[in-house]
Amino acid sequence: MLTKHTSTARKIVWAAFLVSLPVSSFPYFPSSLGGGDASVRPLLVYPLLILVLAVTFPALWKKPLPRVWLPFFAFVTLAVISSLLPFLRGTISHLSEISIAPRIIRSLITLALAGAIYLTVSLMPNNKDALGFTLRWLFVGLGVTLFWGSLQIIYVLDIIPNWFQIMQRMQEHISTTRLLPTRISGMAFEPSWFADQLTALWLPWILGAILTNYTAFKWRWRWLTVEKILFVWMGGVLLFTLSRSGLGVAAAVIGVGVLFFRREPVRDQETPKVSSQKLEARPPKFAVQKLPRSKTRSQPARNIEMIPPKRRKWTGKIQEVFTNLPGLLKRVVVAGGILVIVGLLFFAVGKQNSYITRMWEFAPFMGGDDLQSYFRYIGFGPRFVYWETAYRVFDQYPLFGVGLGNFTFHFADMMPSVQVGYMPELLKRLVPTTTRVITSKNFFAHLLAETGFIGTAVFVTFLVMLAGGAFYLWRSDEKEERYWGTASLIGLVAFVIDTFSYDSFAVPNPWIVFGLITAATKILVRPR
Repeated sequence: MLTKHTSTARKIVWAAFLVSLPVSSFPYFPSSLGGGDASVRPLLVYPLLILVLAVTFPALWKKPLPRVWLPFFAFVTLAVISSLLPFLRGTISHLSEISIAPRIIRSLITLALAGAIYLTVSLMPNNKDALGFTLRWLFVGLGVTLFWGSLQIIYVLDIIPNWFQIMQRMQEHISTTRLLPTRISGMAFEPSWFADQLTALWLPWILGAILTNYTAFKWRWRWLTVEKILFVWMGGVLLFTLSRSGLGVAAAVIGVGVLFFRREPVRDQETPKVSSQKLEARPPKFAVQKLPRSKTRSQPARNIEMIPPKRRKWTGKIQEVFTNLPGLLKRVVVAGGILVIVGLLFFAVGKQNSYITRMWEFAPFMGGDDLQSYFRYIGFGPRFVYWETAYRVFDQYPLFGVGLGNFTFHFADMMPSVQVGYMPELLKRLVPTTTRVITSKNFFAHLLAETGFIGTAVFVTFLVMLAGGAFYLWRSDEKEERYWGTASLIGLVAFVIDTFSYDSFAVPNPWIVFGLITAATKILVRPR
């Protein structure tokens, strides 16, 4: 009885963990757990602490553990070693508002949080039923945040008077930041974070279900499933975030998924083979009736009516042409059609927002008409400076990098020669009167600069092992395994594309995806 109660309690806490994923900046967060001025305050930390004590720590002493954990533990070890090297080098901070030791400690705490999320998600599902349970509650969390985002669309469209003020008062109990009247933030810190959650955390599992015609729920009405409803709902909500990076990641993920990861359906049960002797012995099911011969050969038989062929409508002709297209070309047409529809809807929703319209209203800016001037005009100029500076830091410390969190202390010395007056974001980071904590805005640039070539190579090895297990499942003929393989590969693609917009270990989205891939591989991959 005690075991049954314990199992039920774990399921409740695990469901609470999955439902709490949308809340990324919970205001009621103790400073001992990273509160205070931190922008990343995931609500999932509370159920995660219970799961770590009840599940993760006890499992570390059991065998066998997933093999993909080996490169992950190796990466964590190398990251800690890289972070300790500045103390051996005698590096001194030139910033008055922050020193090296607190910065390194904070970075190691975020790495520990990422590791706890990944290991716990890897261990919680221990069989196929648990995988289905996890997937369903993951989608419940998606439904909750889509519902909240839909409520915010009301004030964007100005349907109900004073609705923005009502939502703002309720949002104060969910997030540390205020809402924007022209964009929606869901339950996240800001609109771009909300879009990142939709595209990098939930979209791979929804899109994988659509491509494989799989559903984690018992309910299905003909071709309609819960996942397809969530996909359409997600697309509508995503448009109102007006996040350029979010829409770009979504378009790329959908395009890659439709083009490369959609396999032809495989029959669950093969038709039994029947020998030719049995076919000959079996009587014919339908007797062929001979038509009476006509007396004159020029006249047809009386009981045969001449039916004129029906004229096909233009829709039928288009469908016939589309059906006869080669497989790859057919996928290109589908992916292109989806992207065109998304682009037109994004244009219609964002045409009243100057932040969005500048993407297609570019004119020669500051005396330049090249691509660099365009990116600077739409606000991407500082990111190229961050990336180039990160590469310069890596070139100076190629093996182990400068340690986690220490990119900030090398930014001013390694920054390329640019006119910062044209980029207020950079100017703000260089002025001594403000907080000058700077990140590289790119996950792999962050790895190269702070963990060096060795740490980055080990992390890439970790990703390759995840991709190997996902590819194995994708090649399976069983529908459930094929779904998990398809969704896992799409999840890895979403992570790689999304790395161009963030660089923090504290963002839980990729670690949840990595954990689900590890759990599915551990459960479904069987030795042949």
